[in-house]
Formats: sequence, structure tokens, C-alpha cells
Amino acid sequence: MNGREPFVQERTAPVPRSALRRTDIDGLRGLAIALVVVFHVFVGRVSAGVDVFLLLGGIFFFSPQIRNALNPAGLTVVQSFLRIFRRLYPALVTVVGVSLIAALVVYAPVRWSDAGMDAAASLLYLQNLNLSAQGNDYASISTDVSVFQHIWSMSVQMQIYLGSLIVIALVAVVFGRRSRRDDRGMSRAATGTFALLLGAATLASFVYATWLGGHDQGANYYSPLSRFWEIGLGGLFGIWLLGRVLPAVWAQFRLVAGVVGLALIIGTGLFLDGAAQFPGPWTLVPLVGAVLVVLAGNPVEGDDAESPASSPSWVTTLLCTTPFQFLGRIAYSLYLWHWPALVLVTYLMSDGADVAEPGGGAGAFFNGITATLGNGEGVVVGTVVVVTSVLLAWATYRLIETPLRQRAKPARSMALSPAYVRQSVRGRRGIVGAVSALVMVIATVGVVSFGPVIEHRNEQAAATDSDDVDPADYPGPAAFLADAPVPDDMPVQPDPAVGEEEMLPDTQPDGCFSGFAESNVILTQQFNSTDTPCAYGDVDSDRTMYLAGGSHSEHYLNALETIGEEQGIKIVPILKMGCVLGMNLPHLSGAPYPECAEWNDKAQQYIFENPPTDGVFMPVTRPTMIEGDGPDMVPVEYIDMVQRLTDAGIHTWGVRDTPWHMAGPGVQGNARLCVAEGVGGDCGIAEEASMAPVNPALEAYQGLDMTSLDLTPPLCRDGRCPAVVGNVLVYRDGQHFTSLFSSLLAPEISRQMYDASPALPETPLP
Repeated sequence: MNGREPFVQERTAPVPRSALRRTDIDGLRGLAIALVVVFHVFVGRVSAGVDVFLLLGGIFFFSPQIRNALNPAGLTVVQSFLRIFRRLYPALVTVVGVSLIAALVVYAPVRWSDAGMDAAASLLYLQNLNLSAQGNDYASISTDVSVFQHIWSMSVQMQIYLGSLIVIALVAVVFGRRSRRDDRGMSRAATGTFALLLGAATLASFVYATWLGGHDQGANYYSPLSRFWEIGLGGLFGIWLLGRVLPAVWAQFRLVAGVVGLALIIGTGLFLDGAAQFPGPWTLVPLVGAVLVVLAGNPVEGDDAESPASSPSWVTTLLCTTPFQFLGRIAYSLYLWHWPALVLVTYLMSDGADVAEPGGGAGAFFNGITATLGNGEGVVVGTVVVVTSVLLAWATYRLIETPLRQRAKPARSMALSPAYVRQSVRGRRGIVGAVSALVMVIATVGVVSFGPVIEHRNEQAAATDSDDVDPADYPGPAAFLADAPVPDDMPVQPDPAVGEEEMLPDTQPDGCFSGFAESNVILTQQFNSTDTPCAYGDVDSDRTMYLAGGSHSEHYLNALETIGEEQGIKIVPILKMGCVLGMNLPHLSGAPYPECAEWNDKAQQYIFENPPTDGVFMPVTRPTMIEGDGPDMVPVEYIDMVQRLTDAGIHTWGVRDTPWHMAGPGVQGNARLCVAEGVGGDCGIAEEASMAPVNPALEAYQGLDMTSLDLTPPLCRDGRCPAVVGNVLVYRDGQHFTSLFSSLLAPEISRQMYDASPALPETPLP
């Protein structure tokens, strides 16, 4: 993505001139970055640009590195890595540092911790793993998307480059010294082994990406193992075909190859959903397109040896024009700048974290800045973002990338030996490089340490539990249930500016839940790795109640813990994230979730083999759509599950699901961020948008052994479900209770469970 070569090109041995200087490939890189920027800003979909970059990176990485490893005078592994790092890191640390500072100015403190942690992951080339661990699928532009989401691709590339350098060096050591050499001094056995290993690894990665895409597309999108085949395919192409003089007959097919190639590249973002399909088999569409475009510029027999193609097609000629050459030179810096600029400007020009009413938003195809700001304003603001990003990229290329790149190949040595250091700081350029290196070290330390410092501050400022708040100041649900007075001068508790992690139930730090990747039932703490049981409430009691399901069961733990202590019941969580008891849900993205089905079978088997004395507590309604759009309803699978429990003599405590705060159709909002940033309004949602006029569970479960619980009254009033009730923050995100609010719900839940008096009347919504 940077300049003449895709990220880096090592030149350690003579190669054909046509392979060294292909201005049409520079132009192809310019086309790729143009697609990335336009699609990110105006369309909000994955283009083929990043995938083309990965292919081009492989073309110019593997062949030179193999030649270098087989050259006795070539650079060591450390030197080769530092050469790549020196080319890429200065621009990266510049953009990440400036973007983090801009984010601190634009964002409220509630977002600082996440921005800092994402920035640190970006500089450490771990952003892809960071996003995957957070369960964040690739997202189009919005007010909540990470400023550094786009760094995932550079993290993947650096991880693949580093791993490949090590493997190449090991193979060179094993084969390079004892094998017959060709007329260039290269080990034939080593060369063949490299090609064989690269081909096998590429094929294995392709198969893995195809398989993982059907199981966990979020992880697949960011995995270096899944993405390797794109770079590996480029490496194979670079070894076998780049610069090869093709038969004269190929000249007749240059134009067709170029046109078809361009069509495949440009059409990818229009007709394929890259976020849901890449890096699976459909990724071959843009990659084959890129290969055809490159082959369209390959020399053929009879061409002038000094020119890549003496009679190039108009496609090759177009890519060699000044605009595409300019974009090709600044591609790396433009990629770095455009996304932070887009995210921050979109946030500034919109309502920030405000939770919008369902019914607005963009369609399924266009989700760029125009979907957030509207067509007129969106086009103007988007154009300003593009122009500004180009200017910043040009300045970064001229002032950072070009001056600091390593021009001369150093003598082979340990990279940090005294001789290497002396050579690096010699002369004016060396002094500039040394000072720049010092500045980058300071900036790196500052960025990497910022996130943990803010997280520590948040932990110190974390909200207290229900025993430490005065009910007179923080009535919480009593404000709606009993018209308890609510003081106007009290800050919201828990503090919405602290991290969501501080508002989680104890099952999270205790490791008493099954994560997305696991399928086992977790019964002891730290994911079954200790002997301490996962038990809450009256932990010594012989009476047991199971809290079963996913996160919408888990967030009742604090309330049930209080009830368990009062009633003498041990609360045992049987939880899996993103899953429910009795229904095999897909992931929120719609991707298959086989771990949920496996856990479901195991959880039901455990419950029926070890029946609880006091029943199972779980939600018995859910939103109409998997994404969270309402109103709530009762799936037939839920009814079947309660029927099986009833048949087994197990009582069900069936709670109606919470209102889901949506920022638009299929887009979840974040009530906590809205409150923390003081956007205005109640940061809530219309009750009718999420909840049916009458609790659908009342009719659906008639005749079954179930007590129906409905917490809509303490959550909603006068047709609104606000984010703050009685000075207490209700949600830690868009639909999960804070631990404090859950604790304060205990009296009402207990009343509905055990009080013989009639429940509150069911009143249809106006």
C-alpha cells in the first residue's frame, strides 16, 4: 500500500527490469485504494481493494525474500523484518498518534478507554486479534465503530510476513547449504521446497478459510491463517508469472484480460458482501481480476525489452496515467488516514451516541456517510473527508515515508550490533533517522500506555453496588413502580463514563459462563478449571435454581442472588453467550453457530439428569428479528422447551425479555454511551417499538408449569423505556442491565415470583 511497492519490496538479486518497474501495478494499487476509500465513505461496504493489496503484497514479498535467504550475503531475518518495519511503522505511528489525540478531543471520556486500547493494538499489529476477541464483525461506518478498525489488514499482513520470514530462513538453513545450486548460485532443492511449501500453505489456508467462514465468519474475517492464502497466491503468481515473457499470441488477449480483470475488481463491492463472504472462495473473484490486470501488462515475445509492454492495452495505459500513479504512491498513507477521518467527522456531524427511533436509517446496500447524514450533507461531508485524507496522505508520504525509508542495503550482521547502529546514524540522514526513531519510541510508549491508564482510572471510579447507594437518592425501579421521589441533583449511578466491564455480573470475572467458542456446560469457576462451584445466593443450601440461557439470563444474576439469600436457594448459572435454552440460534450476524447447538444438548442433558428443586429461571420471549428489532414474540422452540421442563416436573420462571434499544433497523444502539455523552433526551426507545401491546407469553404458555414474570412496568412508563430510571443507569449497553439496576429489581422479581397477591394488571399500550 505504500509507494512503488505493495508495503515492501526487497531487491537482493538481479531480476528482470519488467518485474522491478511495473508502473501499471502502481496504478492498480491506486485503483485499489480509490475503491477502498469510495466504498468506505459513500457505500459502507467492503470493496475488493484490501484483497488486491494483499495479493500484490505477496507478489513482491515472497520471491525477493526467498532470494535474500538463499544469498550468503543476504540480510538476516531480523534485518529483513526491521527493513519492512522501518518502511511501514513511521507512517502508522504518526497516523495512530494523531488520530488518538483527535479522538480525545472529539469523544467524551466514556470512549477514551476503547480508543486507547484499539490504538495500542494497532501499533502492536494485533488489531485483527483484538477485534476478533471482542466479537466485533467488520462494520460499516457509524458513530460507534472503532477509529482504528481498518488497521486489522496491516496487522494481518505483518503477522503473515513475520511468520513467513522465519519459515523462509529455516528452510534456507536446512536446504540452502547442502544442495546443488543453479547457475545463479541458488539451491535448487531449497527453491523447489519453497514453492512446494508456499503452495501447500496457500491451499491449506484457502480450505481453512472456507471451513471457518461457515462456522465463525467474524473470526474468519480477521484471522491471519484465513487470510494467508491471499498473500500466498500473490507469492506463487510472483514466482511463476510476474515478469515472465509470455508467448506472442497473448498480445491478442491483453485487452480482454484487462477489461475482465477491472470488471471483476470493481464489481466485487457492488455484487458481493465481502464482510460476510471474504476471505472464502468468493474472494477469488477480485483476486483473479487483479491477476488478469497484471498479466495484461506482462511482456510478450517481440516486445521492447525496455518496456513492460510495447503495445499495451488501454487498461494498462490507463493505470499508467498520472492520477492512478499518484494514488499508487500515496496508497499506504491514504489507507491509514481515510478511516479515522471518516469516523471522527461522521461522529461530529451526527448526533453521536444518541439512540435513534427505529424506522430510520439506510437500506441494506448503502450504509456510508450518506446513510448517517442524508444524501445532500453526506455527499458534501464525504467529499471533504476524501480530499482531506488525500492531502494528509500526500504530506505523510513526502515528509514521513520517503525521508525515513532505508535506501541502502546494510551489511549482513546482527541488526542491533554496534556496526549496524553506527551505519544507521552516519551522516545527516542518519541523525534525522535517529531522532525520528526516538520520537517514535516516545509516541509508541505514550499510545500503548494510554488505554491501560484510562482503564485503571475507570476501575477506581467504578460504581458501587446496591448496598452503597442511598435508596432515597437512587430509587431506581421504585420510581416507576411506587412513584418514589427522584432527586434532581444526583449523578447517575453507576457512572456511565466507566467501562462496561465494571457493570457486569459476577459470572463474568468468575468465569462461570460458556463463551462463544466453547460448547461445554460451565459448572465451576474459571471455565471449569477450578474446583470452586459456580453458585450464588445461599451457596450452602440444598435447594437449587438454575439461571439458564445467554446474556439476557445472566443479567438477572444480581437480583436472583439477593432472592436466593432471602429464600434459602442456591442459584446455579448454566449460561452460554449468544445462546438460549431450547433454541439453536445463529450468531447475531446470521452466521451459523454450531457451538450453541452443542451446548444446548449438553445443558438440557445436565438439567434433566440433575433437576433443580426450585425450577429454571430464563427469558421466554425474544425480539422478532435476530438483530433485536421488535416487537417481542414467543418462538415455538421456547414453548417446546418449557413443555419438556413441565413434563420432567421442573417449574419454569419465565421472564419477559427486556426492551432492546435500537439505533435503526438491524442496528443496535448503546444507551450507556448516550447517557455518558449527554446527547439529550432520555436516551431510550418507544415501548411499542420493542414490546408487544400485551405480553405474548401469557397466551403462549397457557397450561404449562410456568410463572410468567414481566418487568416492563419498572422499565417503561408513558410509552417510553428510558436509559435512566430513578437516577440509576438501566443498561450497560443497549439491552443488558447494569448490575446495580439488576440488584434493585430484586424486590419486584421476588414479589412476582412468591407473593400470592395478584400481579400488576396487564394494560394494553395506548
